[in-house]
Amino acid sequence: MLSQQLTAEDANFSKSDLMEPELSQLLDLPSSTLLALGNALKNGSLRFGVSASNLYPFLGSRSSELTTVIQGMLEKGSTTAILGRWCHVIYEAKCRIEISDASLFLALSGPDVPGTPIVSTPTMVRALFEEAKNDVIVTSYVFSHCRELLAPLATKLDQQSDFKVRFIVDLSHQRKATEEPMPVVANRFKTKFLADYWSSKREPEFWHDPRVFTEKDKSLSGVMHAKAVIIDHEVALVTSANFTEAAQNRNIEAGVIVRQRCQVARLRNYFEGLIEIGMLKKI
Repeated sequence: MLSQQLTAEDANFSKSDLMEPELSQLLDLPSSTLLALGNALKNGSLRFGVSASNLYPFLGSRSSELTTVIQGMLEKGSTTAILGRWCHVIYEAKCRIEISDASLFLALSGPDVPGTPIVSTPTMVRALFEEAKNDVIVTSYVFSHCRELLAPLATKLDQQSDFKVRFIVDLSHQRKATEEPMPVVANRFKTKFLADYWSSKREPEFWHDPRVFTEKDKSLSGVMHAKAVIIDHEVALVTSANFTEAAQNRNIEAGVIVRQRCQVARLRNYFEGLIEIGMLKKI
């Protein structure tokens, strides 16, 4: 860690002076500039005094306005060492924010719009599948024409005996008749999925929400409508896109890739919790 524990003198100065509007000019500086400026204030050339000329190598055209800010802080009782430490504190805070921002990625797919990056949903999903080391959870309301997209998972299931793949699916729209019983619908879905979309000798697990079949009051029943991919305990994709050819290649879809482990754990724990309490049933 670059920042040191603040002394009582630092703390007293911070309470009375660091919240002034002028400090926003320091907060606006790039992280790399704050690091270099902090080093110079603590141990380098700026510890002997601050002027527009000796700040210029660090701040360029902003050296004049920042000279006024820094000199004002020094006049109020700070020291170059204290200001150097505060530059390091702000530097570390900005670095953490930048890391946090990098852990969220907006995944937009569809027609090109100038100035707005879009991604290929199949490419993005396959890349996530390639990251998987231990297990994958895939949830989708609809599956169709997705054999190629799921191929990396099928290959890993054949190659790694301890690899696990779970699909959480919806069967409510699979009925061919209003009163068709759940076992018939479930077995037909699984047979078609394995024949049309799956290329591994080993079978993945299939889970579904049975309420549409078991709830007599249809106003109380619901469906499994979530679309998500959870890779190990590391990353998750939450998206509007189903595992269909249209959603993957033609539709306008929006989603987010999350690499914050606490949020990935929350999503994973939710689906695994639904399995544990019996809300999701195995096919």
